[in-house]
Amino acid sequence: MLQAVSNQGKYVTLALLPRSQIIQLKQAKTPFYCPVCKTKLIMKAGTQMIAHFAHKSLQNCPNRASGEGVYHERGKLDLFTWLTNQGFSVQLEHYIPEIKQRADLIVQFAQKRLAIEYQCATIPLKEILARTRGYQSIGITPLWILGGNRMRRLSKQGLYLTPTEQSFLHQFNNDIYPKLYFYCPDSKQFARYDLICLSGKSRSVGQLKFKRLASIRFEQFFKTEQLSIFTPEWLSEKKRFRLKLPHKMNQTEKQFREWLYLNQLFPSLMSSWIGLPVNGQWTMKVSVWTWQTYLCYDFLNHFPQFSSKQLNGYMQRFRKQTLINFPILSQKNDPVEAYLSYFLQVGKIIKVGETYQVRGSIGQYQTIDEALAKDVSIQRMLAQKCFYR
Repeated sequence: MLQAVSNQGKYVTLALLPRSQIIQLKQAKTPFYCPVCKTKLIMKAGTQMIAHFAHKSLQNCPNRASGEGVYHERGKLDLFTWLTNQGFSVQLEHYIPEIKQRADLIVQFAQKRLAIEYQCATIPLKEILARTRGYQSIGITPLWILGGNRMRRLSKQGLYLTPTEQSFLHQFNNDIYPKLYFYCPDSKQFARYDLICLSGKSRSVGQLKFKRLASIRFEQFFKTEQLSIFTPEWLSEKKRFRLKLPHKMNQTEKQFREWLYLNQLFPSLMSSWIGLPVNGQWTMKVSVWTWQTYLCYDFLNHFPQFSSKQLNGYMQRFRKQTLINFPILSQKNDPVEAYLSYFLQVGKIIKVGETYQVRGSIGQYQTIDEALAKDVSIQRMLAQKCFYR
Protein backbone atom coordinates (compact mmCIF):
# COMPACT_ATOMS: atom_id res chain seq x y z
CA MET A 1 0.00 0.00 0.00
CA LEU A 2 1.15 3.56 -0.69
CA GLN A 3 -0.20 5.18 2.47
CA ALA A 4 0.08 4.45 6.19
CA VAL A 5 -0.60 6.17 9.54
CA SER A 6 2.15 7.51 11.78
CA ASN A 7 2.30 7.53 15.60
CA GLN A 8 0.81 11.02 15.49
CA GLY A 9 -2.18 9.82 13.45
CA LYS A 10 -1.04 11.50 10.25
CA TYR A 11 -1.35 9.83 6.85
CA VAL A 12 2.01 9.39 5.14
CA THR A 13 2.49 8.59 1.45
CA LEU A 14 5.98 7.13 1.35
CA ALA A 15 6.53 7.54 -2.40
CA LEU A 16 5.97 11.29 -2.17
CA LEU A 17 8.77 11.81 0.35
CA PRO A 18 12.35 12.71 -0.67
CA ARG A 19 14.71 9.74 -0.82
CA SER A 20 16.81 11.17 2.00
CA GLN A 21 13.80 11.39 4.30
CA ILE A 22 12.77 7.81 3.52
CA ILE A 23 16.28 6.62 4.45
CA GLN A 24 16.08 8.54 7.75
CA LEU A 25 12.72 6.97 8.57
CA LYS A 26 14.09 3.49 7.87
CA GLN A 27 17.22 4.04 9.92
CA ALA A 28 15.18 5.41 12.82
CA LYS A 29 12.82 2.46 12.52
CA THR A 30 9.90 4.87 12.63
CA PRO A 31 6.67 2.87 13.14
CA PHE A 32 3.78 3.12 10.69
CA TYR A 33 0.40 1.40 10.92
CA CYS A 34 -2.34 0.15 8.63
CA PRO A 35 -5.27 2.62 8.56
CA VAL A 36 -7.74 -0.30 8.75
CA CYS A 37 -6.39 -3.12 10.92
CA LYS A 38 -3.98 -0.87 12.90
CA THR A 39 -1.15 -3.41 12.76
CA LYS A 40 2.45 -2.33 12.22
CA LEU A 41 3.61 -2.19 8.63
CA ILE A 42 6.92 -2.83 6.92
CA MET A 43 8.57 -0.03 4.92
CA LYS A 44 9.76 -1.07 1.45
CA ALA A 45 11.81 1.37 -0.59
CA GLY A 46 14.23 -0.38 -2.91
CA THR A 47 15.68 1.11 -6.09
CA GLN A 48 13.54 -1.06 -8.40
CA MET A 49 10.14 -0.30 -6.87
CA ILE A 50 7.79 2.43 -5.78
CA ALA A 51 8.34 3.17 -2.10
CA HIS A 52 5.43 1.63 -0.20
CA PHE A 53 4.23 -0.10 2.95
CA ALA A 54 3.39 -3.77 3.33
CA HIS A 55 1.73 -6.04 5.84
CA LYS A 56 3.66 -8.88 7.31
CA SER A 57 3.36 -11.96 5.10
CA LEU A 58 0.78 -13.73 7.25
CA GLN A 59 -1.27 -10.68 8.13
CA ASN A 60 -4.93 -10.95 7.08
CA CYS A 61 -6.38 -7.49 6.48
CA PRO A 62 -9.25 -6.35 4.21
CA ASN A 63 -7.10 -3.36 3.22
CA ARG A 64 -4.30 -5.57 1.97
CA ALA A 65 -3.62 -5.28 -1.75
CA SER A 66 -2.79 -8.26 -3.91
CA GLY A 67 -1.27 -8.48 -7.35
CA GLU A 68 -0.55 -4.75 -7.76
CA GLY A 69 2.57 -4.16 -9.81
CA VAL A 70 4.87 -1.18 -10.17
CA TYR A 71 2.94 0.11 -13.22
CA HIS A 72 -0.28 0.18 -11.23
CA GLU A 73 1.32 1.82 -8.19
CA ARG A 74 2.94 4.54 -10.29
CA GLY A 75 -0.32 5.30 -12.08
CA LYS A 76 -2.31 5.41 -8.86
CA LEU A 77 0.22 7.78 -7.31
CA ASP A 78 0.14 10.02 -10.41
CA LEU A 79 -3.67 10.25 -10.23
CA PHE A 80 -3.57 11.04 -6.50
CA THR A 81 -1.01 13.83 -6.99
CA TRP A 82 -2.80 15.18 -10.06
CA LEU A 83 -6.14 15.50 -8.23
CA THR A 84 -4.58 16.86 -5.04
CA ASN A 85 -2.76 19.59 -6.97
CA GLN A 86 -6.11 20.69 -8.40
CA GLY A 87 -7.44 21.26 -4.90
CA PHE A 88 -9.73 18.25 -4.64
CA SER A 89 -10.27 16.37 -1.40
CA VAL A 90 -8.72 12.98 -2.20
CA GLN A 91 -8.34 9.86 -0.09
CA LEU A 92 -5.76 7.35 -1.24
CA GLU A 93 -6.46 3.60 -0.82
CA HIS A 94 -9.55 4.30 1.22
CA TYR A 95 -11.24 1.29 2.82
CA ILE A 96 -15.05 1.40 3.08
CA PRO A 97 -16.22 -0.98 5.84
CA GLU A 98 -19.92 -0.88 4.84
CA ILE A 99 -19.18 -2.69 1.60
CA LYS A 100 -15.79 -4.19 2.56
CA GLN A 101 -14.05 -2.62 -0.43
CA ARG A 102 -10.91 -0.57 -0.82
CA ALA A 103 -11.01 2.15 -3.47
CA ASP A 104 -7.80 3.30 -5.10
CA LEU A 105 -9.02 6.88 -4.70
CA ILE A 106 -12.07 8.58 -3.22
CA VAL A 107 -12.68 12.08 -4.59
CA GLN A 108 -15.19 14.71 -3.55
CA PHE A 109 -16.37 16.28 -6.82
CA ALA A 110 -19.39 18.51 -7.55
CA GLN A 111 -21.24 17.44 -4.39
CA LYS A 112 -20.65 13.79 -5.24
CA ARG A 113 -18.29 11.15 -3.96
CA LEU A 114 -16.43 9.31 -6.71
CA ALA A 115 -14.54 6.07 -6.30
CA ILE A 116 -11.71 5.90 -8.82
CA GLU A 117 -10.53 2.40 -9.64
CA TYR A 118 -7.30 2.29 -11.64
CA GLN A 119 -7.38 -1.14 -13.29
CA CYS A 120 -4.27 -2.40 -15.05
CA ALA A 121 -4.73 -6.17 -14.74
CA THR A 122 -7.47 -8.38 -16.15
CA ILE A 123 -10.07 -9.27 -13.55
CA PRO A 124 -13.23 -11.40 -13.79
CA LEU A 125 -16.45 -9.75 -14.92
CA LYS A 126 -18.08 -10.92 -11.70
CA GLU A 127 -15.60 -8.85 -9.67
CA ILE A 128 -16.11 -5.74 -11.84
CA LEU A 129 -19.87 -5.93 -11.35
CA ALA A 130 -19.61 -6.61 -7.61
CA ARG A 131 -17.24 -3.71 -6.96
CA THR A 132 -19.25 -1.31 -9.13
CA ARG A 133 -22.55 -2.18 -7.48
CA GLY A 134 -20.95 -2.04 -4.06
CA TYR A 135 -20.11 1.64 -4.57
CA GLN A 136 -23.48 2.38 -6.12
CA SER A 137 -25.30 0.79 -3.17
CA ILE A 138 -23.98 3.50 -0.81
CA GLY A 139 -24.33 6.42 -3.20
CA ILE A 140 -20.75 6.54 -4.49
CA THR A 141 -20.24 6.95 -8.23
CA PRO A 142 -17.62 4.52 -9.60
CA LEU A 143 -15.12 5.79 -12.18
CA TRP A 144 -12.95 3.11 -13.77
CA ILE A 145 -9.70 4.20 -15.41
CA LEU A 146 -7.91 1.46 -17.32
CA GLY A 147 -4.15 1.23 -17.53
CA GLY A 148 -2.67 2.25 -20.85
CA ASN A 149 -1.29 -1.29 -21.02
CA ARG A 150 -4.89 -2.47 -21.54
CA MET A 151 -5.36 -0.54 -24.79
CA ARG A 152 -5.32 -2.58 -28.02
CA ARG A 153 -5.74 -0.50 -31.14
CA LEU A 154 -7.28 -1.78 -34.36
CA SER A 155 -6.80 1.49 -36.23
CA LYS A 156 -6.31 5.17 -35.58
CA GLN A 157 -9.82 5.42 -34.13
CA GLY A 158 -10.69 1.79 -33.42
CA LEU A 159 -10.09 -0.40 -30.38
CA TYR A 160 -10.35 -4.09 -29.63
CA LEU A 161 -12.63 -4.35 -26.57
CA THR A 162 -13.44 -7.71 -25.04
CA PRO A 163 -16.96 -8.15 -23.61
CA THR A 164 -15.40 -7.82 -20.15
CA GLU A 165 -13.71 -4.53 -21.06
CA GLN A 166 -17.02 -3.24 -22.41
CA SER A 167 -18.31 -3.42 -18.82
CA PHE A 168 -16.07 -0.44 -18.02
CA LEU A 169 -18.05 1.80 -20.40
CA HIS A 170 -19.28 4.98 -18.71
CA GLN A 171 -22.27 6.98 -19.80
CA PHE A 172 -23.35 9.87 -17.63
CA ASN A 173 -26.60 11.81 -17.78
CA ASN A 174 -25.40 14.35 -20.35
CA ASP A 175 -23.70 11.80 -22.63
CA ILE A 176 -24.97 10.64 -25.99
CA TYR A 177 -22.21 8.07 -26.42
CA PRO A 178 -20.47 5.96 -23.78
CA LYS A 179 -16.75 6.30 -23.16
CA LEU A 180 -13.70 4.59 -21.71
CA TYR A 181 -10.78 6.18 -19.88
CA PHE A 182 -7.13 5.10 -19.96
CA TYR A 183 -4.01 6.37 -18.20
CA CYS A 184 -0.38 5.46 -18.85
CA PRO A 185 2.20 6.40 -16.17
CA ASP A 186 5.04 5.83 -18.66
CA SER A 187 3.89 8.52 -21.10
CA LYS A 188 1.99 10.57 -18.47
CA GLN A 189 -1.01 10.60 -20.80
CA PHE A 190 -4.74 10.11 -20.51
CA ALA A 191 -6.78 8.66 -23.35
CA ARG A 192 -10.53 9.05 -23.73
CA TYR A 193 -12.39 6.78 -26.11
CA ASP A 194 -15.93 7.75 -27.11
CA LEU A 195 -17.54 4.61 -28.54
CA ILE A 196 -19.53 5.14 -31.73
CA CYS A 197 -20.42 1.52 -32.45
CA LEU A 198 -19.30 -2.05 -31.97
CA SER A 199 -18.52 -3.55 -35.37
CA GLY A 200 -18.19 -7.07 -33.97
CA LYS A 201 -18.14 -8.94 -30.67
CA SER A 202 -14.91 -7.17 -29.68
CA ARG A 203 -14.18 -4.78 -32.53
CA SER A 204 -15.19 -1.15 -32.15
CA VAL A 205 -14.95 2.23 -33.83
CA GLY A 206 -14.99 5.51 -31.97
CA GLN A 207 -13.14 8.72 -31.26
CA LEU A 208 -9.81 8.34 -29.45
CA LYS A 209 -8.13 11.42 -27.96
CA PHE A 210 -4.92 11.68 -25.94
CA LYS A 211 -4.14 14.36 -23.36
CA ARG A 212 -1.02 15.01 -21.31
CA LEU A 213 -1.60 14.67 -17.57
CA ALA A 214 -0.22 18.16 -17.00
CA SER A 215 -2.59 19.76 -19.52
CA ILE A 216 -5.96 18.39 -18.44
CA ARG A 217 -8.22 19.08 -15.48
CA PHE A 218 -10.53 16.56 -13.88
CA GLU A 219 -13.66 18.42 -15.01
CA GLN A 220 -12.76 17.72 -18.63
CA PHE A 221 -13.33 14.01 -18.03
CA PHE A 222 -17.06 14.64 -18.12
CA LYS A 223 -17.23 17.15 -20.96
CA THR A 224 -19.51 16.10 -23.81
CA GLU A 225 -17.56 15.78 -27.06
CA GLN A 226 -18.72 16.48 -30.60
CA LEU A 227 -18.57 13.32 -32.67
CA SER A 228 -18.70 12.62 -36.36
CA ILE A 229 -20.18 9.14 -36.42
CA PHE A 230 -19.29 8.32 -40.05
CA THR A 231 -15.53 7.88 -40.15
CA PRO A 232 -12.96 6.32 -42.52
CA GLU A 233 -12.51 3.57 -39.92
CA TRP A 234 -16.17 2.62 -40.25
CA LEU A 235 -15.82 2.37 -44.04
CA SER A 236 -12.87 0.03 -43.45
CA GLU A 237 -15.04 -2.13 -41.19
CA LYS A 238 -17.74 -2.30 -43.89
CA LYS A 239 -15.16 -3.29 -46.48
CA ARG A 240 -13.87 -5.95 -44.12
CA PHE A 241 -17.39 -7.36 -43.70
CA ARG A 242 -17.92 -7.42 -47.46
CA LEU A 243 -14.65 -9.08 -48.44
CA LYS A 244 -13.49 -11.22 -45.51
CA LEU A 245 -15.06 -14.30 -43.98
CA PRO A 246 -14.78 -14.59 -40.17
CA HIS A 247 -11.92 -16.84 -39.06
CA LYS A 248 -14.19 -18.48 -36.51
CA MET A 249 -17.97 -18.69 -36.66
CA ASN A 250 -20.26 -19.50 -33.75
CA GLN A 251 -23.60 -21.18 -34.30
CA THR A 252 -25.44 -17.87 -34.73
CA GLU A 253 -23.01 -16.70 -37.39
CA LYS A 254 -23.25 -20.02 -39.22
CA GLN A 255 -27.04 -19.79 -39.27
CA PHE A 256 -26.79 -16.23 -40.59
CA ARG A 257 -24.45 -17.27 -43.40
CA GLU A 258 -26.73 -20.19 -44.31
CA TRP A 259 -29.73 -17.85 -44.39
CA LEU A 260 -27.84 -15.53 -46.74
CA TYR A 261 -27.01 -18.45 -49.04
CA LEU A 262 -30.60 -19.69 -49.14
CA ASN A 263 -31.85 -16.19 -49.98
CA GLN A 264 -29.11 -15.59 -52.57
CA LEU A 265 -27.67 -12.68 -50.63
CA PHE A 266 -23.96 -11.93 -50.77
CA PRO A 267 -22.18 -9.70 -48.22
CA SER A 268 -19.95 -8.30 -50.96
CA LEU A 269 -22.99 -7.06 -52.93
CA MET A 270 -25.54 -6.18 -50.25
CA SER A 271 -27.06 -2.72 -49.99
CA SER A 272 -25.00 0.03 -48.36
CA TRP A 273 -27.90 0.50 -45.96
CA ILE A 274 -26.56 -2.62 -44.25
CA GLY A 275 -23.94 -1.99 -41.59
CA LEU A 276 -24.59 1.56 -40.46
CA PRO A 277 -23.12 2.57 -37.07
CA VAL A 278 -25.69 2.81 -34.29
CA ASN A 279 -25.55 3.88 -30.68
CA GLY A 280 -26.49 1.07 -28.30
CA GLN A 281 -25.20 -1.88 -30.32
CA TRP A 282 -24.09 -3.47 -27.02
CA THR A 283 -27.77 -4.20 -26.31
CA MET A 284 -27.94 -6.65 -29.24
CA LYS A 285 -27.10 -10.36 -29.15
CA VAL A 286 -25.81 -10.43 -32.74
CA SER A 287 -23.51 -8.24 -34.81
CA VAL A 288 -24.63 -4.98 -36.36
CA TRP A 289 -24.27 -6.59 -39.81
CA THR A 290 -26.51 -9.51 -38.89
CA TRP A 291 -29.55 -7.78 -37.45
CA GLN A 292 -29.52 -4.97 -40.01
CA THR A 293 -29.46 -7.55 -42.82
CA TYR A 294 -32.46 -9.40 -41.39
CA LEU A 295 -34.30 -6.14 -40.78
CA CYS A 296 -33.80 -4.88 -44.34
CA TYR A 297 -34.25 -8.05 -46.39
CA ASP A 298 -36.57 -10.08 -44.20
CA PHE A 299 -38.73 -7.34 -42.67
CA LEU A 300 -38.70 -4.08 -44.67
CA ASN A 301 -38.86 -5.83 -48.03
CA HIS A 302 -41.80 -7.97 -46.90
CA PHE A 303 -43.63 -5.31 -44.89
CA PRO A 304 -43.48 -2.02 -46.83
CA GLN A 305 -46.03 -0.71 -44.33
CA PHE A 306 -45.55 -1.50 -40.64
CA SER A 307 -46.19 -0.21 -37.12
CA SER A 308 -43.78 0.26 -34.22
CA LYS A 309 -45.37 -2.75 -32.54
CA GLN A 310 -44.68 -4.97 -35.56
CA LEU A 311 -41.09 -3.73 -35.79
CA ASN A 312 -40.37 -4.25 -32.10
CA GLY A 313 -41.96 -7.69 -32.19
CA TYR A 314 -39.73 -8.74 -35.08
CA MET A 315 -36.55 -7.35 -33.51
CA GLN A 316 -37.11 -8.84 -30.07
CA ARG A 317 -35.22 -12.04 -30.91
CA PHE A 318 -32.05 -10.04 -31.58
CA ARG A 319 -32.05 -8.08 -28.32
CA LYS A 320 -30.37 -9.07 -25.08
CA GLN A 321 -32.93 -9.77 -22.38
CA THR A 322 -30.92 -8.07 -19.63
CA LEU A 323 -28.08 -5.56 -19.53
CA ILE A 324 -26.59 -6.48 -16.15
CA ASN A 325 -23.06 -6.40 -17.59
CA PHE A 326 -23.21 -2.64 -18.18
CA PRO A 327 -23.65 -1.15 -14.69
CA ILE A 328 -22.23 2.33 -15.46
CA LEU A 329 -24.43 3.13 -18.46
CA SER A 330 -27.05 5.57 -17.22
CA GLN A 331 -29.00 5.97 -20.47
CA LYS A 332 -31.09 3.64 -22.56
CA ASN A 333 -30.01 3.64 -26.21
CA ASP A 334 -32.12 1.79 -28.76
CA PRO A 335 -29.99 0.83 -31.78
CA VAL A 336 -33.07 -0.10 -33.85
CA GLU A 337 -34.54 3.34 -33.30
CA ALA A 338 -31.19 4.92 -34.23
CA TYR A 339 -31.05 2.79 -37.38
CA LEU A 340 -34.61 3.69 -38.40
CA SER A 341 -33.79 7.39 -38.00
CA TYR A 342 -31.32 7.18 -40.91
CA PHE A 343 -34.09 6.05 -43.27
CA LEU A 344 -36.45 8.70 -41.95
CA GLN A 345 -33.98 11.57 -42.29
CA VAL A 346 -33.36 10.92 -45.99
CA GLY A 347 -36.95 9.95 -46.85
CA LYS A 348 -36.23 6.27 -47.52
CA ILE A 349 -38.97 5.62 -44.96
CA ILE A 350 -41.77 8.06 -44.18
CA LYS A 351 -44.16 8.06 -41.26
CA VAL A 352 -47.86 8.71 -41.80
CA GLY A 353 -49.71 8.81 -38.50
CA GLU A 354 -48.68 5.65 -36.67
CA THR A 355 -47.67 3.80 -39.83
CA TYR A 356 -44.24 3.64 -41.44
CA GLN A 357 -44.00 3.34 -45.21
CA VAL A 358 -40.91 2.07 -47.04
CA ARG A 359 -40.21 3.82 -50.33
CA GLY A 360 -38.81 1.21 -52.68
CA SER A 361 -37.30 -2.18 -51.89
CA ILE A 362 -33.75 -2.87 -50.76
CA GLY A 363 -31.75 -4.84 -53.31
CA GLN A 364 -28.16 -5.80 -54.14
CA TYR A 365 -25.47 -4.34 -56.37
CA GLN A 366 -24.07 -5.88 -59.52
CA THR A 367 -20.38 -5.58 -58.67
CA ILE A 368 -18.12 -5.19 -55.63
CA ASP A 369 -16.78 -1.90 -57.00
CA GLU A 370 -20.30 -0.53 -57.16
CA ALA A 371 -20.99 -1.66 -53.60
CA LEU A 372 -17.83 0.01 -52.23
CA ALA A 373 -18.58 3.22 -54.12
CA LYS A 374 -22.15 3.27 -52.74
CA ASP A 375 -20.78 2.77 -49.21
CA VAL A 376 -18.84 6.00 -49.58
CA SER A 377 -21.78 7.80 -51.19
CA ILE A 378 -24.33 6.89 -48.52
CA GLN A 379 -21.86 7.61 -45.74
CA ARG A 380 -21.24 11.12 -47.11
CA MET A 381 -24.96 11.75 -47.47
CA LEU A 382 -25.72 10.63 -43.91
CA ALA A 383 -22.69 12.47 -42.48
CA GLN A 384 -24.24 15.77 -43.58
CA LYS A 385 -27.45 14.99 -41.71
CA CYS A 386 -26.29 13.01 -38.66
CA PHE A 387 -23.71 15.01 -36.71
CA TYR A 388 -24.34 14.57 -33.00
CA ARG A 389 -23.43 16.72 -30.04
